[in-house]
Amino acid sequence: MRQCARTRRAGLILAAGLLAAMTSLGQGVSAESGVAVEGIVIASDGGAVEGAVVALEGIGSLNTNAGGIFVFHDVPPGNYRLTVYKERFPDEKRLISVHAGRPNKVRVVLAGTAPPAPPSASISVPIVQQGPALLVRGRVNEQVETLFLVDTGASLCVLTRPTAERLGLTSSSGARTVTIHTASGTLEAPLLRVDLIQVGAAEARSVEVLIHDIPGLPSEVGGLLGLSFLNQFTVQIDAARGVMLLTR
Repeated sequence: MRQCARTRRAGLILAAGLLAAMTSLGQGVSAESGVAVEGIVIASDGGAVEGAVVALEGIGSLNTNAGGIFVFHDVPPGNYRLTVYKERFPDEKRLISVHAGRPNKVRVVLAGTAPPAPPSASISVPIVQQGPALLVRGRVNEQVETLFLVDTGASLCVLTRPTAERLGLTSSSGARTVTIHTASGTLEAPLLRVDLIQVGAAEARSVEVLIHDIPGLPSEVGGLLGLSFLNQFTVQIDAARGVMLLTR
Protein backbone atom coordinates (compact mmCIF):
# COMPACT_ATOMS: atom_id res chain seq x y z
CA MET A 1 0.00 0.00 0.00
CA ARG A 2 1.49 3.33 -1.05
CA GLN A 3 1.21 7.02 -0.27
CA CYS A 4 0.51 6.50 3.44
CA ALA A 5 -3.14 5.58 2.93
CA ARG A 6 -3.06 3.03 5.69
CA THR A 7 -0.98 5.28 7.92
CA ARG A 8 -3.55 8.07 7.75
CA ARG A 9 -6.47 5.71 8.34
CA ALA A 10 -4.86 4.06 11.35
CA GLY A 11 -3.96 7.38 12.95
CA LEU A 12 -7.46 8.73 12.57
CA ILE A 13 -9.12 5.54 13.84
CA LEU A 14 -7.04 5.66 17.01
CA ALA A 15 -7.70 9.38 17.38
CA ALA A 16 -11.42 8.69 17.32
CA GLY A 17 -11.01 6.24 20.18
CA LEU A 18 -8.26 6.65 22.75
CA LEU A 19 -6.83 9.87 21.28
CA ALA A 20 -9.85 11.99 20.47
CA ALA A 21 -7.93 15.24 20.70
CA MET A 22 -5.28 14.21 18.18
CA THR A 23 -7.44 14.50 15.07
CA SER A 24 -7.81 18.22 15.52
CA LEU A 25 -4.16 18.64 16.48
CA GLY A 26 -3.40 17.42 12.99
CA GLN A 27 -5.69 20.01 11.46
CA GLY A 28 -3.29 22.82 12.26
CA VAL A 29 -1.68 24.90 14.94
CA SER A 30 -2.18 28.64 15.04
CA ALA A 31 -0.01 31.12 16.89
CA GLU A 32 -1.76 34.31 17.77
CA SER A 33 1.27 36.62 17.79
CA GLY A 34 2.93 36.07 14.40
CA VAL A 35 2.97 34.59 10.93
CA ALA A 36 5.02 32.04 9.00
CA VAL A 37 8.02 32.91 6.84
CA GLU A 38 8.65 30.22 4.23
CA GLY A 39 11.60 30.01 1.91
CA ILE A 40 13.85 27.94 -0.31
CA VAL A 41 17.62 27.99 -0.70
CA ILE A 42 19.03 26.98 -4.07
CA ALA A 43 22.41 27.15 -5.80
CA SER A 44 23.14 29.12 -8.96
CA ASP A 45 22.53 25.98 -11.04
CA GLY A 46 19.03 25.63 -9.57
CA GLY A 47 19.80 22.68 -7.30
CA ALA A 48 18.33 22.62 -3.81
CA VAL A 49 20.81 23.29 -0.98
CA GLU A 50 20.24 20.92 1.93
CA GLY A 51 21.59 21.67 5.39
CA ALA A 52 22.08 25.41 4.90
CA VAL A 53 21.83 27.38 8.15
CA VAL A 54 19.17 30.08 7.88
CA ALA A 55 19.25 32.73 10.62
CA LEU A 56 16.46 35.26 11.11
CA GLU A 57 17.69 38.06 13.36
CA GLY A 58 15.86 38.12 16.69
CA ILE A 59 13.95 34.90 15.93
CA GLY A 60 16.48 32.06 15.66
CA SER A 61 18.06 29.74 13.14
CA LEU A 62 17.28 26.42 11.46
CA ASN A 63 18.51 24.14 8.69
CA THR A 64 17.04 23.63 5.24
CA ASN A 65 15.62 20.20 4.47
CA ALA A 66 16.47 17.94 1.52
CA GLY A 67 14.45 20.19 -0.80
CA GLY A 68 16.19 23.36 0.41
CA ILE A 69 13.03 24.41 2.26
CA PHE A 70 12.85 26.27 5.57
CA VAL A 71 9.92 27.64 7.61
CA PHE A 72 9.93 30.03 10.57
CA HIS A 73 6.69 30.09 12.56
CA ASP A 74 5.23 32.76 14.83
CA VAL A 75 7.24 35.67 13.38
CA PRO A 76 5.84 39.10 14.34
CA PRO A 77 5.40 41.46 11.36
CA GLY A 78 8.35 43.78 10.84
CA ASN A 79 11.75 44.09 9.16
CA TYR A 80 14.43 41.46 9.70
CA ARG A 81 17.94 40.56 8.61
CA LEU A 82 18.09 37.09 7.03
CA THR A 83 21.48 35.36 6.75
CA VAL A 84 22.16 32.04 5.02
CA TYR A 85 25.36 30.05 5.65
CA LYS A 86 26.53 26.91 3.89
CA GLU A 87 30.01 25.41 3.61
CA ARG A 88 31.57 25.94 0.15
CA PHE A 89 29.18 28.83 -0.61
CA PRO A 90 29.55 32.54 0.13
CA ASP A 91 27.20 33.82 2.83
CA GLU A 92 24.01 35.51 1.66
CA LYS A 93 22.57 38.37 3.71
CA ARG A 94 19.47 40.44 3.04
CA LEU A 95 16.75 42.47 4.68
CA ILE A 96 13.22 41.12 4.47
CA SER A 97 9.84 42.54 5.46
CA VAL A 98 7.29 40.28 7.16
CA HIS A 99 3.64 41.20 6.70
CA ALA A 100 0.46 39.92 8.35
CA GLY A 101 -2.41 38.65 6.24
CA ARG A 102 -0.38 37.57 3.22
CA PRO A 103 2.18 34.88 2.31
CA ASN A 104 5.75 35.66 3.31
CA LYS A 105 7.99 33.70 0.93
CA VAL A 106 11.74 34.06 0.43
CA ARG A 107 13.92 32.67 -2.36
CA VAL A 108 17.65 32.66 -1.66
CA VAL A 109 20.21 31.86 -4.37
CA LEU A 110 23.73 30.95 -3.23
CA ALA A 111 26.54 31.48 -5.73
CA GLY A 112 27.91 28.08 -6.67
CA THR A 113 26.86 24.61 -7.71
CA ALA A 114 24.83 22.32 -5.51
CA PRO A 115 26.45 18.94 -4.81
CA PRO A 116 24.80 16.06 -6.67
CA ALA A 117 22.02 14.40 -4.73
CA PRO A 118 22.96 10.96 -3.41
CA PRO A 119 21.04 8.00 -4.84
CA SER A 120 17.69 7.51 -3.16
CA ALA A 121 17.58 4.62 -0.75
CA SER A 122 14.60 3.52 1.33
CA ILE A 123 15.05 3.02 5.05
CA SER A 124 12.93 0.22 6.43
CA VAL A 125 11.42 0.91 9.86
CA PRO A 126 9.56 -1.91 11.65
CA ILE A 127 5.95 -1.15 12.57
CA VAL A 128 4.68 -1.96 16.05
CA GLN A 129 1.00 -2.75 15.64
CA GLN A 130 -1.41 -1.98 18.51
CA GLY A 131 -4.94 -2.56 17.25
CA PRO A 132 -5.55 -0.16 14.36
CA ALA A 133 -2.65 2.11 15.31
CA LEU A 134 0.71 2.24 13.55
CA LEU A 135 3.57 2.78 15.99
CA VAL A 136 7.30 3.05 15.35
CA ARG A 137 10.21 3.18 17.72
CA GLY A 138 12.21 6.40 17.69
CA ARG A 139 14.87 8.33 19.54
CA VAL A 140 14.97 12.05 20.41
CA ASN A 141 18.22 14.02 20.75
CA GLU A 142 20.09 10.71 21.05
CA GLN A 143 18.84 10.53 24.65
CA VAL A 144 15.32 9.15 24.95
CA GLU A 145 13.91 6.18 23.07
CA THR A 146 10.14 5.80 22.86
CA LEU A 147 7.26 4.63 20.68
CA PHE A 148 5.61 7.17 18.38
CA LEU A 149 2.11 7.03 16.93
CA VAL A 150 2.42 7.68 13.17
CA ASP A 151 -0.18 10.19 11.94
CA THR A 152 0.12 11.96 8.59
CA GLY A 153 -2.89 14.06 9.55
CA ALA A 154 -0.91 15.84 12.29
CA SER A 155 0.98 18.92 11.11
CA LEU A 156 3.52 18.71 13.95
CA CYS A 157 5.26 16.08 16.01
CA VAL A 158 4.13 15.88 19.64
CA LEU A 159 6.05 14.87 22.76
CA THR A 160 4.17 14.02 25.93
CA ARG A 161 5.18 15.88 29.08
CA PRO A 162 6.85 12.81 30.63
CA THR A 163 8.96 12.42 27.47
CA ALA A 164 9.81 16.13 27.48
CA GLU A 165 10.79 15.91 31.16
CA ARG A 166 13.16 13.03 30.42
CA LEU A 167 14.77 15.24 27.76
CA GLY A 168 14.95 18.28 30.04
CA LEU A 169 12.70 20.28 27.71
CA THR A 170 9.85 21.28 30.04
CA SER A 171 11.64 24.42 31.19
CA SER A 172 13.35 25.17 27.88
CA SER A 173 13.86 28.88 27.30
CA GLY A 174 13.58 28.27 23.56
CA ALA A 175 9.92 27.26 23.80
CA ARG A 176 7.12 29.59 22.80
CA THR A 177 3.44 29.15 23.60
CA VAL A 178 1.00 28.59 20.76
CA THR A 179 -2.76 28.18 20.68
CA ILE A 180 -4.05 24.76 19.59
CA HIS A 181 -7.60 24.10 18.45
CA THR A 182 -8.66 20.56 19.43
CA ALA A 183 -11.87 18.55 19.45
CA SER A 184 -12.22 19.23 23.16
CA GLY A 185 -11.57 22.97 22.91
CA THR A 186 -8.78 25.49 22.64
CA LEU A 187 -5.63 25.16 24.72
CA GLU A 188 -2.10 26.51 24.86
CA ALA A 189 1.02 24.38 24.55
CA PRO A 190 4.77 24.96 24.26
CA LEU A 191 6.23 24.73 20.74
CA LEU A 192 9.97 24.24 20.30
CA ARG A 193 12.58 22.54 18.14
CA VAL A 194 14.48 19.41 19.05
CA ASP A 195 17.91 18.88 17.57
CA LEU A 196 17.33 15.38 16.25
CA ILE A 197 14.62 12.74 15.81
CA GLN A 198 15.74 9.30 14.66
CA VAL A 199 13.38 6.58 13.48
CA GLY A 200 15.33 3.48 12.61
CA ALA A 201 18.23 4.67 10.45
CA ALA A 202 16.26 7.73 9.27
CA GLU A 203 16.88 11.04 10.97
CA ALA A 204 15.66 14.62 10.76
CA ARG A 205 17.28 17.62 12.40
CA SER A 206 15.79 20.79 13.88
CA VAL A 207 12.27 19.32 14.10
CA GLU A 208 9.37 21.36 15.51
CA VAL A 209 7.46 19.60 18.29
CA LEU A 210 4.58 20.41 20.61
CA ILE A 211 4.72 19.48 24.28
CA HIS A 212 1.24 18.16 24.99
CA ASP A 213 -0.30 15.27 26.89
CA ILE A 214 -2.70 13.20 24.80
CA PRO A 215 -5.65 11.70 26.73
CA GLY A 216 -5.65 7.91 26.75
CA LEU A 217 -2.21 7.51 25.23
CA PRO A 218 -0.58 4.30 26.50
CA SER A 219 2.34 5.02 28.83
CA GLU A 220 4.84 3.33 26.54
CA VAL A 221 3.97 5.76 23.71
CA GLY A 222 5.89 9.00 24.20
CA GLY A 223 4.56 11.08 21.35
CA LEU A 224 3.18 11.44 17.86
CA LEU A 225 5.17 11.42 14.63
CA GLY A 226 3.63 14.15 12.49
CA LEU A 227 4.46 16.03 9.32
CA SER A 228 7.26 18.15 10.79
CA PHE A 229 9.23 14.86 10.60
CA LEU A 230 7.42 12.90 7.88
CA ASN A 231 7.44 15.73 5.31
CA GLN A 232 11.20 15.30 5.02
CA PHE A 233 10.66 11.88 3.44
CA THR A 234 8.56 10.01 0.95
CA VAL A 235 6.57 7.64 3.18
CA GLN A 236 5.19 4.24 2.19
CA ILE A 237 3.65 1.48 4.27
CA ASP A 238 4.48 -2.10 3.32
CA ALA A 239 1.79 -3.98 5.24
CA ALA A 240 2.94 -7.38 4.04
CA ARG A 241 6.42 -6.87 5.49
CA GLY A 242 5.20 -4.86 8.48
CA VAL A 243 7.48 -1.90 7.80
CA MET A 244 7.33 1.82 7.04
CA LEU A 245 9.63 2.87 4.19
CA LEU A 246 11.21 6.32 4.42
CA THR A 247 12.95 7.65 1.31
CA ARG A 248 14.72 10.97 0.78
